[in-house]
Amino acid sequence: MLLNRDGGGWLDRRLPLPEARRVLRRWRRTRPFWGGLLLILGGLELLLVPLSPLTVLVSLGLGGIAAIGIGLALIVAGLFLWLLPHTRHYVSVNALILSVLSFAATNLGGFLVGMLLGIAGSAMGFGWTPVDPDAKEKAKRARIRDGQGTRTLGVLLPVVLAGAVWGPGMG
Repeated sequence: MLLNRDGGGWLDRRLPLPEARRVLRRWRRTRPFWGGLLLILGGLELLLVPLSPLTVLVSLGLGGIAAIGIGLALIVAGLFLWLLPHTRHYVSVNALILSVLSFAATNLGGFLVGMLLGIAGSAMGFGWTPVDPDAKEKAKRARIRDGQGTRTLGVLLPVVLAGAVWGPGMG
């Protein structure tokens, strides 16, 4: 088996500092970590172009100043997702608005990369839900008889959509 008695896997036996990584893993799983990381990366990408020499920033004009403001705001939003995960809905909606606004206000949203990272990070932050510690005991699924599960819906849905598209109206 891949897990040992301590709960760690084969990687824990090979990498250094297993206890520090275990603490970081426990902290990471209690907040929307990856959404915050994507927001921080998107904000850093928006800051790359305007943080060039002052002559370039002056030639960029208002777009350069907007890129600095939006980039810093996205970085702060990512930190908020990490440090205050209970504010994830409010922070994620604001980060989404800023990410979309960066397309028009800056250099095409950091050449689309910063904007897309911000949109993905805010969506991940908004969709994250905390896991109840007792969830493993409550996770026992009810038995589903044949013909009542999601598998049946997955098979029938394309058939119904194809019938609606190429159905009686096409004749």
